[in-house]
Amino acid sequence: MAGLTRMECPRDDDFESWIDLLALKPSEELLDALGDFLQNYLRESGLSAYVMGLSGGIDSSFLAALLHQRGIPYLGFCLPIATNTPGETQRGLNVARAYASPPEGFLYDHLQDFTALYREISSAFARVCPNSNPVAEGNLKARTRMLFLYHMAHLHGGCVLSTDQLDELLTGFWTLHGDVGDVSPIQLVPKSVEYDLARMLCARLADPAPLQAAIEAVPTDGLGISRSDLDQLEASSYSEVEDIFREYFLLRIKERDAALSAQERERKEALERTGPVRRFLLSGYKRGGAVLVDPRSAAS
Repeated sequence: MAGLTRMECPRDDDFESWIDLLALKPSEELLDALGDFLQNYLRESGLSAYVMGLSGGIDSSFLAALLHQRGIPYLGFCLPIATNTPGETQRGLNVARAYASPPEGFLYDHLQDFTALYREISSAFARVCPNSNPVAEGNLKARTRMLFLYHMAHLHGGCVLSTDQLDELLTGFWTLHGDVGDVSPIQLVPKSVEYDLARMLCARLADPAPLQAAIEAVPTDGLGISRSDLDQLEASSYSEVEDIFREYFLLRIKERDAALSAQERERKEALERTGPVRRFLLSGYKRGGAVLVDPRSAAS
C-alpha cells in the first residue's frame, strides 16, 4: 500500500467519496500505513510528541497501542470528569500504563481528574444561564479535557491527536473544540474497520489485554448522556450505521443523476428518519469547519 496522504473532509454532497470511504477494508497494509503516517508526520513537522486523552474506549486505546508498538512518542492522559464510570477509568489507566511511550524525560501521572474544575465552570455558567441540559454539560466536559490537552501540547512542543472515526464524522457525533485535535489519523476509517485493525494490532503486542478489553467494552462517550454511543445513534451496531449510509448515498446519487422511482423515494425518506442519516443532515456545519467569507467579492 502506498503511503497515506492528507485529504480534506468530503463535502456532504460528495456521495461518491463517502461510498469509497465506507468501502475501505481492514488489512495489515493499512495498519502499517497508519503507523508510517503518524511517524512521518511527527518527524517532518518538527514536533516532539503527540498528546491524547485515553478514555478506555476503542478509538484512543487503538491509537495508543499503535503509537506504542511503533515507538512513536506521545503523552497519554486518562481524564475522568463526573460521569465516567470506574470501569472506563480503569481501562483508560490500563492502556496508559501498558502502552506508555512518552518522550525522554517526560514523566506525568496518567490520571488527572478534572471533575472539580468542570463543576466550577458549570456552576459559573449556570449563574448566567441556568437552563442547561445533558448534551450541553457533556460538551463542557469534553472542552474542559481539551483545554488541558492543548496546554500540555503547547508546553512540550507537541500536537493533539484526534481519535474520532468515520461513523462519528458522518453522524456529527463529536464536540466542536472538544474532541477534534490537530491530526486525525482514523477520522476517515469506518468504525467496523477500526475494530478489525485493533484485533490485528493485538497480535503484534506483547500485552494485548488492555486493547482487547477496549475492543470488548460497550462504546460510550463517558458524558452521562446515554448508556452507549449506539443508543444515541439509534442503531444496533456500527455495521448497521455504515450499511444505512451506503444505501442512502447510493439513492442520493441516483436522485441526482436520474430520477427515483416512487418506491425508491419512499425508501430515501425512510432512511432520512433513521438516527444516523437524521444526524448527518443536521450536522453539516460541523464537517464544513469554520466559514470563511471572501471580502474580495464585495468589489466585483
